[in-house]
Amino acid sequence: MSTMSVAVQQAVRPFEMFRVAVKTTTRVSPHLVRVTFTGLELSEFADNGYDQRIKLILPGTDGTLEDMPTGDTWFTEWRQLDSAKRPVIRTYTVRAVRQADAEVDIDMVDHGDSGPASAFAGSALPGDEAILYGPHAAYDGPHGGLEFRKDLEEQTDQLIVGDESAGPAVASILEGLSERARGLVCLEVGSADDVLDLRGPDGVRITWCVRGDERGQHQRAVVREWLDSHPAVGRDEGGETTVLADGQDSAYWEVTTDRGDDVPPLSAWIAGESSAVKSMRRMLVGEYDVPKSAVAFMGYWREGHSEC
Repeated sequence: MSTMSVAVQQAVRPFEMFRVAVKTTTRVSPHLVRVTFTGLELSEFADNGYDQRIKLILPGTDGTLEDMPTGDTWFTEWRQLDSAKRPVIRTYTVRAVRQADAEVDIDMVDHGDSGPASAFAGSALPGDEAILYGPHAAYDGPHGGLEFRKDLEEQTDQLIVGDESAGPAVASILEGLSERARGLVCLEVGSADDVLDLRGPDGVRITWCVRGDERGQHQRAVVREWLDSHPAVGRDEGGETTVLADGQDSAYWEVTTDRGDDVPPLSAWIAGESSAVKSMRRMLVGEYDVPKSAVAFMGYWREGHSEC
């Protein structure tokens, strides 16, 4: 590594604060809004694709971002702010990065004024300010915030399951998949009007489910049918997972931490509402003995709770 690259790496963190403003908003579906953010600093925003997570920081009740801390201890300082001055923080997936244009797209679910981020999605205007806490391209190393096992996309079957909140990540994953990838993508939405025209490799089946009385019920039936026809389910491949979050104040989050030595029979990426993710996890691991060597169970949100 050159002296110049060492200096650049020391100058930035894996994630940095990018001050941005809304450029345009586009209604992708009745409940999904694409917000295009712009800002000179976005020419340095890393384009990692797949399910890259970032933090979207919006003005609090005082309407400004002036009190948002930006140093290494920003999160601790943010929690100590007076509630009237505390900006809103939500986690989103990057939908697209255009470094040459200094633009980043974030697809946001719009459920009316049920929360500050949803309200922003439905009412954002050009010039509205925000901060993106995301990966900096000048950092010479892994940024983090990616759970999809792209190293396995040509080696084993892919099982990708999500709801509306996971739709942007799934769309980005599909765009990044190798043409030799194979597997099942199953997405659940609340209305048939929210079904999108997503495309993937020929070997990847894409199925949409419209939500019924029970969240995730139709998805589990589709996944169960697919697993029943999968010849390798139940084969012990070793590996271990770690539950990173599961409590009153956080959604369920469990990812592989020990990948084992062998290629697993499938790679499972499951995201969405926390209780639905846990139900899918119980089915995959409890009923079908899906090995823990390549799984990600991610509660992007919890019904009735605001997630940071």
